[in-house]
This record gives sequence, C-alpha cells and structure tokens, in this order.
Amino acid sequence: MKKVFLIIISMFILLIIIQGCFNLLPVLTGSTIKGTAKFFDKNLGQHGGIEISLYSNVSTVTTNTDANGNYSFSGLALGDYIIVAKDPSNIYFPASLSITISATGLLNVQDLVLTKVVNHVVIFREDESGWANAGVPTTVIGDILSNNIGMTEGAGVNQFEYRSLRGGTPNLQFNFGDLLIIEGDQPQDFYDIYTAHKSTFDNFINNGGIMLWVAADNGWAYGDFTSTLPGSVTWRDSYESTNDVATFNHPITINFPSQMVGNFASHGGFQITNNNLINNVVIYMQETTGLLPTFIEYRYGYGRVIATTVPLEWYVENGPTEVPPNYNYNISYKDLFVLMLTRTIRYIMGLPVSPNIQ
Repeated sequence: MKKVFLIIISMFILLIIIQGCFNLLPVLTGSTIKGTAKFFDKNLGQHGGIEISLYSNVSTVTTNTDANGNYSFSGLALGDYIIVAKDPSNIYFPASLSITISATGLLNVQDLVLTKVVNHVVIFREDESGWANAGVPTTVIGDILSNNIGMTEGAGVNQFEYRSLRGGTPNLQFNFGDLLIIEGDQPQDFYDIYTAHKSTFDNFINNGGIMLWVAADNGWAYGDFTSTLPGSVTWRDSYESTNDVATFNHPITINFPSQMVGNFASHGGFQITNNNLINNVVIYMQETTGLLPTFIEYRYGYGRVIATTVPLEWYVENGPTEVPPNYNYNISYKDLFVLMLTRTIRYIMGLPVSPNIQ
C-alpha cells in the first residue's frame, strides 16, 4: 500500500513539473491570414520571392512567398490592414488588397496578381477638354510625367503619348507595360466612342493591363459617361464638396488628413457592392454624405484599375488654398489633391512613393 501511495505521489509531482514546462512555452494569440500572390504570366512553381508587406495603422511587417506564391502572417490583432505584393526586381507592378480581421482565427484572403510594370503611358483625351476652360493645360498629365517621373513625349520606352478617340479609327493598339490614362471631364463624343470600343479596353485589362480612369464627368465639358468601366463598374452621379479618407496606411494616402475639401471634391460615388467581377478592392476615399467610394483600386481578371470621381487634374490650377484644420502640415487642400494625383501615378507605375507631404 505504501508503494502504491509513493507511485501516486510521484505521478502527481511529475504532472506538476510537466504542466510547469508547458507554462514556459509561448502562448500564440491573435489571428492568422493566408494568401497567394502570383505573376500574371508565370506558371505554378514560378511565383517565389514576391515581397508581401502587411500594413496596419501602427506597424508594417514583411514576408516573401514560396515557389507557389503562398504566404501567411500570424499573431495579428483585430482591425484593418492593407496587403501589398511587390516584385523586388520591379519587373511587375505591385498588387494591393484591403482586409478587415473581425474575429480570431484563420482568414484566407483573395489572390493577388502582379502585372507588368509600366514603361509607357498612353493618355486619352480631347484637346478641348473641359479642363482647358478652367485654365488647366491640356498637357496636365504629361507635365507631371515629365517633371516628376522624368519621362519624355514619344511612343517608346519611358515615354508618354496623347491619343484622341476621334478620327474614325482610333489607335487602340496596346502592349503589356502600357498604362492607359482616361482623363476626366471629356466631351460627350469622347465617352460615346469609348463606349463603342469598350470591349477593347475591357479585354486589355482582363488580360493583364493597367488603367487609371479619372471618372469626373459632367463637368466643364458637359460630357456624361453612362457606360461601365472594366469589370462593369458604374457610379452614381452626385456632387459632394467633402470626401473622407478611408485608408491611411497606403502609399497614396499616407499622412493625409481625415477629410479632403474642394469645389465639387467628387462627381459621384462608385457602385461596387455585390460586383463579383472585381477583386482586391481598396477604397481610398468616400463621400462624406453619400458614403459611396470616390477613389478605388481593384483587380479585373489579371489587370488592375485605379478609378476616381475626384477631378484631380482640375486641382493643378484650382481649388481651396485653405490648410486642413488641426493638420500637422502647412499645405493647402489644392496642393494635397495635386500630391494625390502625383502619388497615384507613381504608385500605379510601380515607382517609389514618398510618405512626405511637402
């Protein structure tokens, strides 16, 4: 009996020791996200080394994909995050995704697809665009590409060109590596011709192209676009003088004030709810009153689109000169909109974007 008692005591002590050892182990808390990033034109097993950065409002963590493009982050707190996939060799354009972790556990996120980095820009606009009537030069986008990017005008690499949709047979020959920019506030026939050739633009994006669509219609040129952007994205016409910044931890909007104020700061709100044709949606700004997005990025097929109803070109020469209240930087709303345009172009071209405001 005594021997049995000693055995029981020994087992009890052993259990205490084992339990104590377990208590010394780290306790894993938080959530885990898993995803896949891939190059749009490569096969399985060729997606390794993609740099994945996870941005929160307080920190940034980075990892790399395995050969099949898989990645994960663990120990994450609840909240909003931005995921950016980048090719370290800068041959491919980065891809972004906005997520919200609302419960502890495993969250599988949408695939990220990297397309060819931009080496040529095609700007679609007509010479008598409404911006000219507002004192904005017709070369407004080209001037930014020249002065801030170092590009020259032409049809080659590291060059930009202007194209009209008029003339019977518009030049709609594109290459991967081309960035298509649709300028805002165009005359009605521009939008009509675009609609007639919409499938050409849609197919280019679907197959891996990149586009910046300034969807600020119904302005000085009185053109009304009633068709859809790639991925059947539409917007509801409505003017608002204030827009709320919805994402602060992205290169385009980092260090921006919480609200942007302007003369018709947005010309409408995008209607993207229940749109199953697009993925990787990031909302940069939204209407203060209507709450619909006014500045978005999304993936359609293998390609990407950044679209905004904010008349960004107009602010190059116009806009409020007031400084946002309680803001840490002495810069006007007008100049912030111009900075937003410049950052957007640099970001969509895969170029470094400085977080500096001035």
